[in-house]
Amino acid sequence: MAGQPRAQTRSPFPAPSHKAQEAEEVCYEPREAATDTKFSDRLYEPYQLQTIAIAGAKPHPTKLVQSAAMASVRPPLPSYRPLLPKRLIDTGVLSDAQIETIIYAGEAHAEMLAGRYRVDESLDNLSLAKDDDAGAVQFRKGFFLGDGTGSGKGRQAAGIILDNWLKGRRKAVWISKSDKLIEDAQRDWSALGEEKLLIAPQSRYRQGTPIRLAEGILFTTYATLRSSGREGKSSRLKQMLDWLGPDFDGVILFDEAHAMANAAGEKSERGNKAPSQQGRAGLRLQHALPQARIIYISATGATGVHNLAYAQRLGLWGSSDFPFANRADFVAAVEAGGIATMEVLARDLKALGLYIARSLSYEGIEVEIVEHELTAEQIRIYDAYAQAFQIIHTNLEAALKAVNITGESGTLNGQAKSAAKSAFESNKQRFFNHLISAKKTPTLL
Repeated sequence: MAGQPRAQTRSPFPAPSHKAQEAEEVCYEPREAATDTKFSDRLYEPYQLQTIAIAGAKPHPTKLVQSAAMASVRPPLPSYRPLLPKRLIDTGVLSDAQIETIIYAGEAHAEMLAGRYRVDESLDNLSLAKDDDAGAVQFRKGFFLGDGTGSGKGRQAAGIILDNWLKGRRKAVWISKSDKLIEDAQRDWSALGEEKLLIAPQSRYRQGTPIRLAEGILFTTYATLRSSGREGKSSRLKQMLDWLGPDFDGVILFDEAHAMANAAGEKSERGNKAPSQQGRAGLRLQHALPQARIIYISATGATGVHNLAYAQRLGLWGSSDFPFANRADFVAAVEAGGIATMEVLARDLKALGLYIARSLSYEGIEVEIVEHELTAEQIRIYDAYAQAFQIIHTNLEAALKAVNITGESGTLNGQAKSAAKSAFESNKQRFFNHLISAKKTPTLL
């Protein structure tokens, strides 16, 4: 009834598992540069913290390495002090290398990119604005984590969120490639002593309805993020933005960030290639929330210049750190220089404290190639399944026509047709991967 107070919505999540006073600022001291450092002719060098020494931190449980080019530069001396439970450091739940990431991410987030911009209503386009333009915004710097498999990227991501959580920023977004990866995110979050149910999937809330969470970590996928509005319901991006609010200054993790590759389109031998929908959705999210603390996570982030078009918050263009006025100039310059320029770019980003890339060491690892010879029966089985999928492929067009996705005049629903073909191809690849693995397993055992 009018005039009556609205009932308070209780959060379905439990309270944080530890008290705020149990968290302490992480202490570290400057580490002097080694004057007798000698580099070998190897491609990789053993990894160690080059600029800081973290009090009480344990080394990473497995040896880490970094490329010789990356080892040749030191990151800057930071001043940011993360807030973390001391037990995570004392017990080695977070290693010194992982804590270093949290420190440099916080250091980057403490600064703003140069220049002020106006964002149009579509959230697609930016235009440079004057300093006294009241409607212009300034974007917060981001950070890129490029560690390889086994370095604990998920736990580092959870640590960055926890640092901000303990500083009062009780909303965060975790974006990844698959909805199944929420289990990995919950595992990494709970490994830090937190309640895993604080991570909730966006798919729990129907499109067009508000997200009723007082606080928590919203887990979503790039496919969900790119979902447009339909049947009068707002898009998934709008649903997320309504929950976060325009002044949101918490963490947004772009896990497996290479899924946003080709965010700005590219030129190929076949002509111009349109920007990917996932890349555009990722850019729109960044444009809509200039105060958000952006983290890009990808082990293959610096392999191609077009894979970095989404990384707007690194200040690769339009800032005083790099000599490129806009994204187009940046892409053209790096394309002309090739892979060597990408390596120099990675070094420069590390020197600015915006990029870390380490991987597991294979020192002492022996590799033996085992060959499995297919039996006649295994070949027959494979051929039979291949023929079965060929039949499905042949009749796929008829199936699309039967459900009114295509018709006599052509495609009636392009998005549905693309989704159906994508689902068929991905399931086919997954099936044959399992089939081949099963055939090789007896020899492996």
